[in-house]
This record gives sequence, structure tokens and C-alpha cells, in this order.
Amino acid sequence: MRNVCCVHVGEEVNVQSVHENSEKVAQKGFGKRRTRAEKVGRLQYILERIRLLEGKIGQIDLRTRTMMAGLREWMSFEPSYIQKVTCEDEVDVEIITCLMQKGVGGSLPSAIASELGEYGLKRWDVTRRIQRMNKKLMKELGQKVAEKRGHQWAPTSFLTDVWE
Repeated sequence: MRNVCCVHVGEEVNVQSVHENSEKVAQKGFGKRRTRAEKVGRLQYILERIRLLEGKIGQIDLRTRTMMAGLREWMSFEPSYIQKVTCEDEVDVEIITCLMQKGVGGSLPSAIASELGEYGLKRWDVTRRIQRMNKKLMKELGQKVAEKRGHQWAPTSFLTDVWE
């Protein structure tokens, strides 16, 4: 059933103006549709888009890591790349440098902390930083920066190969 608005002028019914308006609406379509941002709110829409893009970036990262894992045998890494992946600041670079100077025998975290006394590190700070660097490199390349040998930290064979 169709709604028709009738305007009474005297005794005559004026239906023509209603038909003219409906023809104009029919020509334009149903009017302006609201965008997704208008429906859910601008901020919520932006957050949805960010989540979607982060998911796509995560998928790309996973594909890249899978390809890197397959091609790792034929790739050679530069020390600058390892530092870029693992090190957050110059203290991390200094810790890796200390480990490489000590060589395969390794060094106690307290010895590294005393050697880097200008940064005010404690032995547990050195251990925590090495573990963080190991975690980052493990996620990126599947290798570790250093490994525990007793109470000492020693560079892995991967790190010594890269540094030579």
C-alpha cells in the first residue's frame, strides 16, 4: 500500500504535487546512503581499518619469515643487519662487542657489566638484554646471539660466522 499525502484546497484534492516529488526522488535513487564511518562512528571505523591492515601486515611478515627460513642456508648476513634486528641502543651493541672480544670461552654477566661500567649496568641487566636480543633474532632468523655455557654467556657459532 502506498502512502499518498493529499492536500485539500477547497473541495478539490491536489495530488499532483505529491507525484512530482516522488518522481524527483525516483530519479535520484533512494537518496544519500550513509558511509560505514557515519554508521559506526569515525574513530571506530578508523580502528577497524587499522586492525584489518595490521592483520594483513602480520600475514606478510609470516610469509617473509617462511621464505627466509627456506633460503637461510644460501644467505650471508652482515653484522650491521644483525645489530639492526637485535639491538635497541648502543648498550646492546657494546654487549655484543664484549661477547665477540671474549670469544668462544664466553664471559660472566658481572664481568660484562663491570666492563661497561659507564652505562651503570648490573649483571641481571646484561642477562636480560642478551635474552631479549636472543628472542628478537630467534623470531627473525631462527638463530641466537649468545648461549649459556655454565654461568657464562658465549657467542653462538652463527654470530661468530657473521662477525668474521
